[in-house]
Amino acid sequence: MNLQSIVSRQVDPIEPCVVSVGSFHGGTSFNVIAETSVLNGTVRTFNAELRQEVKQRIERMVQSTCEMFGAACEIEYKMGYPTVVNDVNEAQRFFKIGAALFGAEATHESPLIMAGEDFSYYLHHRPGCYMFVGAGNVEAGIIHPHHHPKFDIDEKSMLNAANLLLGMALDYMA
Repeated sequence: MNLQSIVSRQVDPIEPCVVSVGSFHGGTSFNVIAETSVLNGTVRTFNAELRQEVKQRIERMVQSTCEMFGAACEIEYKMGYPTVVNDVNEAQRFFKIGAALFGAEATHESPLIMAGEDFSYYLHHRPGCYMFVGAGNVEAGIIHPHHHPKFDIDEKSMLNAANLLLGMALDYMA
């Protein structure tokens, strides 16, 4: 519960930041106090400096909380993926190619998304643009987002993705 105060009380409220504990595993029986517990979670932010600050705050908070209750802790903090930051020129090229292939009404800017994505590593070495290709189909009942237990993909969207990547490659070569 203390970790939630990092975002609500210690981070600028204008700065997007998420601290989530996604799993908590402790004990083996309902009537025996667990000898050990393991918490796993994630931190998401668009600001690399804030990302480091939140890491330090989590470490201090976990250590202080454990000390307060006479417990010990081990913290294994993996930084994970850096933020996806599109190159402005590559994003403009995407809008040009996307509109030519699918129409301007089908090509739009995505809102900021607090996702972890390994494509971010490429963008640290080469200019690029992360592109979403709609894979849903309301008429076919394909309406659930990624990571939803009922997620499905309209396989016709793979043709759109291939055409978009081909269009971007051909434009780049020209």
